[in-house]
Amino acid sequence: MQLPRRAVLATLAGFGSGCLSSRRAATPTSEPDTDSDGVPDHMDDYPTDARRAFEDFHAEGTQTLQPGEFSAIALTNSPQASGKVLHYDVTVEGDRAVDCLVFEREAYDAYEDGARDAQFVAEYSRTGVTETTLIRTLDRGEYVFSLDYTEQATAPGEESVTVTRLVELSESAGD
Repeated sequence: MQLPRRAVLATLAGFGSGCLSSRRAATPTSEPDTDSDGVPDHMDDYPTDARRAFEDFHAEGTQTLQPGEFSAIALTNSPQASGKVLHYDVTVEGDRAVDCLVFEREAYDAYEDGARDAQFVAEYSRTGVTETTLIRTLDRGEYVFSLDYTEQATAPGEESVTVTRLVELSESAGD
């Protein structure tokens, strides 16, 4: 039995419209997502920053460094980790400058052992600062953040410095 042409066209049109309507489209949500990162604001640790969604690590406080001293914070625990967003805010009381240095783990080990020519990662580091903020996605690897008041990049003064710092690691919404 042969179907009339009109029936065949109607069937094809029905299949075609079904295929077209099955395309993925943005699903509207009734929950606010201010930064449009796909994570509703009530679940997002950073609702106005599309780069970050979930906080993994947070350290803040005030510390005093003597000339020649530094402090350090490990930023990742695995060489396989990737996509973490590093955020730090540093403010020094007075006009003395410090360095905010980010090292790959192996270079940090040499730095910790006293090497003041150890290579730090320039794109994540800031030298000679009294106030600075950085928010960057880290490349794959294991890193250490150091507040440095040694000869590494900027010579320390003769007096101690008091530094207020915030260091965070976070995941993006896509991780």
